[in-house]
Amino acid sequence: MKFLLPAIIAIALFTLAGCGGSKSEPPAGLPATQKAPTFSTAAANEHVKNLSQAANDYVAAIKARDVAKITTLTPKFNETMNKGKAAAKGLKSDEAKKLWDWSNSLMQQVKEAATEAAGTPAAL
Repeated sequence: MKFLLPAIIAIALFTLAGCGGSKSEPPAGLPATQKAPTFSTAAANEHVKNLSQAANDYVAAIKARDVAKITTLTPKFNETMNKGKAAAKGLKSDEAKKLWDWSNSLMQQVKEAATEAAGTPAAL
């Protein structure tokens, strides 16, 4: 997962290169955030909530082609992702796997949204 965030950032920045910065409607939310799981610990549930919000904000900034917001949200998103291990402490192994699978699904959806926002590159 360490290589996934830099790839998403690169796609987002590539999307913004050479574009007119057109604004679009922010998404209602990624599917993974709309169907976020719940867990037996408050820490895991808080992590899911925070990660869902961070992912939706990040994708909205990418789709809006808002470079300033992307620059601001990138470290916050990365920090939130990195708190997953701490949030998984205290969970049973099946719940920890569920959190891991959900996080991976969410990251894949962020990547897909960034790729979709990038569209076809403009000719140089």
